[in-house]
Amino acid sequence: MFTYQLIFLVLGAYLSAVQGRRPCHLTNASISAEKDHCPTCVTFTTTICSGHCQTMDPVYKTALSSFKQHICTYKEIRYDVIKLQDCLPGTDPFFTYPVALSCDCDHCKMDYSDCTVESSEPDVCMKSRRDM
Repeated sequence: MFTYQLIFLVLGAYLSAVQGRRPCHLTNASISAEKDHCPTCVTFTTTICSGHCQTMDPVYKTALSSFKQHICTYKEIRYDVIKLQDCLPGTDPFFTYPVALSCDCDHCKMDYSDCTVESSEPDVCMKSRRDM
């Protein structure tokens, strides 16, 4: 009898700890694109990965142990292109960006992910903004 109470207590604690945290999933996000020699920043919507990944941090850490946290990242992506308006002659007006097709909890892939702890918001513009 005590074993079942303990199991339900632990299960209840776990569920309350992760309540409100959505698992890794696809979601829409507004991002901004701008380039030097193009006077306007363009804001548009794309699909990104967002959410919680179950992970564990070892209690005892040593210089010999290597442990990498899992993050919510792209599993499959494609690249789309938009054209920035009013760019100066000789400037490439095209901006290429990733579109998430599926997501997974995995190690951060520095090739196409921002793995910093804190970065600027994805829809920050330094120039005047134009929504698409």
